[in-house]
This record gives sequence, C-alpha cells and structure tokens, in this order.
Amino acid sequence: MRFPTPIRLLLATLCAVSLAGCSGLLSEGTLGNLLPATPTPVGEPGPALLDATATPLPEETERIVFASDRGGDDEIFVINADGSGLARITSDSIRDYAPTWSPSRRQIAFVSEQAGIPNVYLVNPDGSGLRRITDEDGGATDPAWSPDGGSLIYVALRSEGRALMLLSLIDGSTSALRSTPPEIATPAFSPDGRSIAFSASDPSSDGDREIYLATVEPSRTLINLTNSPGEDSHPKFAPDGRRIAFQTRRNGSWDIFVMNADGAAATPLTDDARDSVSPSWSRDGSRLAFASNRAGDFNLYSMRDNGEELTQISGHPSDDLDPAFPPPPRLPVADALAVATGSGSTRNLTLITSGYERTALTDVALVDHVTPAWSPDGARIAYASDENGAYDLYVTNADGSEMLNLTRSNATDLHPAWSPDGTRIAFESNRDGNWEVYSVNADGSGGLANLSENPAEDGNPSWGPDGTRLAFASNRDGDFEIYLLDLADRSQPVNLTNNPATDVFPAWSPTSEQIVFRSDREGDNELFLLSSNGTLVGRLTFDPADDTTPAWSPSGDRVAFASNRNEAQSFRPGVRTYNIYVLNLASLNVAAFGPSERSDEYPAWRPER
Repeated sequence: MRFPTPIRLLLATLCAVSLAGCSGLLSEGTLGNLLPATPTPVGEPGPALLDATATPLPEETERIVFASDRGGDDEIFVINADGSGLARITSDSIRDYAPTWSPSRRQIAFVSEQAGIPNVYLVNPDGSGLRRITDEDGGATDPAWSPDGGSLIYVALRSEGRALMLLSLIDGSTSALRSTPPEIATPAFSPDGRSIAFSASDPSSDGDREIYLATVEPSRTLINLTNSPGEDSHPKFAPDGRRIAFQTRRNGSWDIFVMNADGAAATPLTDDARDSVSPSWSRDGSRLAFASNRAGDFNLYSMRDNGEELTQISGHPSDDLDPAFPPPPRLPVADALAVATGSGSTRNLTLITSGYERTALTDVALVDHVTPAWSPDGARIAYASDENGAYDLYVTNADGSEMLNLTRSNATDLHPAWSPDGTRIAFESNRDGNWEVYSVNADGSGGLANLSENPAEDGNPSWGPDGTRLAFASNRDGDFEIYLLDLADRSQPVNLTNNPATDVFPAWSPTSEQIVFRSDREGDNELFLLSSNGTLVGRLTFDPADDTTPAWSPSGDRVAFASNRNEAQSFRPGVRTYNIYVLNLASLNVAAFGPSERSDEYPAWRPER
C-alpha cells in the first residue's frame, strides 16, 4: 500500500511609578536582538524570497492545494472544496509534495526532489515563479508558514538527526530552533505566531510519537500535548488557536483527532478501518479536509469539525495526498492598553481601545492605582495600589473583578512584571531597607524570592520572552544602568548599557531579543533601543518632553509610552499631564493614542487573545 507523505517520512525514519509624596526607587525627576534590517510588513512579505507581484486568490475562494500521483509521479494540484476546478501547478518528472499556502495566498511552499534530495521550493498559484528556498545537504521537508508570511519553518534532515529550522523570507537567513526530541516532523505555527506544534519521538517510550508544543523563542519548556501510546502526528491549529487537529494511530489505523490547544479533551473525528490522515482546517474553522483510502486509493475528503457531514472531494484512481486549505484571513487586532488615569496620588486604571473608547477598570476615590501589567493570556492585570495605606501588588480579572492582594506589607511594592508562563510576577520593593527585585506566585501562594540581592537600588524588572532572564535597572555601578540577570545564576548580572547617564525602565520585546529603555543621555528623557547582548541600536524618540515608561505591542512592531509632549500645552519640566503615544518601529512615526484632557501614564498593552 502507498502511504501519504507524512507516513512515508515517519516510516523512513524599576520604580515603575512616579509618585507624588511617595519615595520610590527612582524619583520623578530621576526616572521615569536588533530590529530586522527590513521589517516584515503584515500580510505583504518582503521581496527577497517572496514574489509580491504574484496574483493572490480571490478572497472568497476555498481552493485546496494537494499532492497527487495521477500524472505518474507526485505533482502539486489545486481543487475547489466542492471537487470542481482541478488545476495542475507543477509538471515535471520529480516528486513534489507537502504543499502549503502562504498567508497572502500569493505563493505555495512545497517539497521537491528536483536536486536529488528533498528541499523546499516556492511557486505562484498559476505555476510561475518556481524557485528553491532551502539548501540543506541532507534535505529539507515539512514547510509551514508563519502567520505574517515573513518566514517559514521546516525540518532539516541531517546525519546527526533532524532539526527544526526557521527561514526568514526577508533576508534568506536561517536559524535552528531545536533538535530535540528526536525525529521532529510536521511542524505548524499557532495563529498568533508565538508557538509551534510538531510531532517527534518520545524518548521515554519506544515506538511512540507525540505532539509537542514549544515557543518560537528558545525555551527550556517543552509540553507533551498528547502523551499517549501510539503514533501522533501532523498537528494543525484551528484558525482561532483554541483547538489542534492531528492524525493518530492509536487504534490500529490512522484516524483524525481534535484536542484543545492545551492537549485536553482529545476526541476522534474519524473511526474507520482504513487510514485518514493530514487534516487541514477550512478558513472559517468549520470544516477539515483530509486524505483517506477508505474507498481504495487515497482521495480527498472534508467533514465538519465534529466529524459529521463527510464529503468526498476527489475520486481519481490515484493517491491524492497532503490537502491544505488556504489560511484564514488575518483578523484585525484591536489594540487595547491599560493605563493609570488621573493626577497626583489618586489614579485609577483605565482600558483604552483602538477606537479610543475608555472603560474604567478601577474606580476608587482617594486611592492610587498604578503600573498595570497584563498576564500573558490577557485574562488578568497585576498592578500596585495604596488602598491599604502602603503600595501592595494586586491581581484582578481583565474587567476589574475579583481583586487579590499578593503582597500585604507595610513596604512599597511596585512595577509588577509577569513571567512568560504566567505563574510568577516580578516586582520591586523596599521591604528590606533598599530597593530589590522580588518575585511572587501569581496566585499569592508561597513566599517571596529576592532575585537581585544587592545593597544597591534595583528595580524596574522586565521578564525575557524565554522566561530564563530578567532585565532590570540598578545603580550598583554608581549610576542607573540596565542589567541582565540569568535566573539560573543570579550572582552575575551583566551591565548592558554602561553609560554615565540614567538608564531605566527596560521593556523586553515579546517577540525578539530587543529591549527598549528610557535614558537622559541626550539631555532629556528619550527612548532608546538595545539588543540583549548590549549592542545599542539607537535612539527612538526625539522630543524635548519627558518620554517614559515604554511598553511593547504584542506583535513587537510598536512601542507605547507616556509623554507630556501634548501640543495643547507648552512643555515645562514638572508638568504632570501625560498622554499615551505609540511609536512605529519601522518608520519611527509617533501618534497619540486615546488623547485625553486627563493624565494617562504607565501604558500596558493587552496581549492578543
């Protein structure tokens, strides 16, 4: 029996608060990896490896791309979801397989053995523009697009084992993401681009393959989503990111299952004595296409996302394999920032959306609520408040309900920062006589951990996206600098800025090795960009006002900050009316976000959900 491609491969193988009347780490007068050479435009990939002139599919189309040997060898075809409109994309005497649409639907990535070994190629939907984009001596397979279309992941086949690779389609550079667990195959991006699901052998169990989940950024955390006897492969995220479809051979033959994105509630969608493989979600998430040999040869089928309404798409006496629906249209992201609104020592938290609608999250008179920080899932907000007389840390739901006091002390606890996994919150506190960086469990359980442990003044923590490092501000070398702390070796933080100016408020990009911070090295408070290896990228803002407390957008392409540059008033040092502004890192353009007559400070960008 001839197996579809996936089976063949398996078998072959600091004070965040400027407080009036409160002595924080840094007073109001004192405080407040490199950008890509060509940023990736959302939905319009750059020109280096992508053909921007290719004609995309009509928006309403549901053309399925697939591989078939109906011409004598494996070639790439497209077909409508109702079985009409068959068209051949490639035509050669070499195996072409594993096709997948780009997010713009202007290109198709696939694997071809034209050079004698498998490598990844791109082709336009009309068959033009064929070009090879990987050059792996041992071969490359299983391409998958990033949601923004600016990169691809693929599996490199090497003598020492398989490696999961990331290929930039902007400049052609590659980087290895991981090589463990062994025998990595069939990777897929999550819709937000932050995680990758893939299949790999379970090192602890002979013969088992599992579905794993890992972050795109290097991380020590790897989640086994399936953890079940048998072989699980070919994961595909639903367009909303809440479910993953995959193929499994738990019951003797290959079937299509679906599970929650956290691995829970694995449910069979097919239950047949023959094989059903290679699931692909429709653009609206209501149906799945797959290949099955239930009628003899492998043909294409579709079904509802609950396994009902089975429909045969193709019926040729050949093997039609690897079906892939076009990816869903990119949904507009509604920007939302939590800010501290008010003046002096009586501020409340406000949510401002991209339509500049304002919603009060706290509404308590004569109480100061400051320095909000969103949990990674966007469901909760941590902040500091003096509701009990001293500044404690609190956590509340995104709508302001169910407030939990985390610290309860007579000290001043400020500037919370969530760990990427959402389990811990770092903050600054003077509870031991000087300012230090501490962490606490996000649910309030357990005790505190002193992370900085130095007689100097340490604060303004910002967690790195891999969860193993922390950026913070400290004057341990005489003036305030940005330091990098390895949480596995807390004794040797690295001075990243090394400048006689006051460098504070580091904010680590959620998507890269970039840190934005505030500095007065040019005479007034401006924002600067730094790589995590200490390389200064450059100055980002150019205004005589006080630009302060930067916060990254979830996509890492913009930075929000507070500034008193409001054109309706002349700039005077000490003026306390701030508004929120957004800096586009590609153009350095600055625009006001939700301008108000009231003062807005300490922006915190809600993660995409």
